[in-house]
Amino acid sequence: MTGIQEAKHHDTGYKELFFYPELVQQLIEGFFPEDIAELMDFATLKIHSGHYITPLFEEKIEDVD
Repeated sequence: MTGIQEAKHHDTGYKELFFYPELVQQLIEGFFPEDIAELMDFATLKIHSGHYITPLFEEKIEDVD
C-alpha cells in the first residue's frame, strides 16, 4: 500500500467515525482529561459535508463542526 493509499484508507475510517456525533463524544470523553471534555457542548455537534474554497482561496473539507 502506498502512502497515498494508506492516507485515503485512514481518511475513510475517520470520516465514518466522525459521521456519528455520539462516537465523537465517546472518543473525546475517553481520551481527553475530564476537565477538557466537560468544556464541550456535544449537543451542538452537527455533520458538515463541505468541500469549499475560503475567501483566501484555501481549500477546505469539513465533516464535523
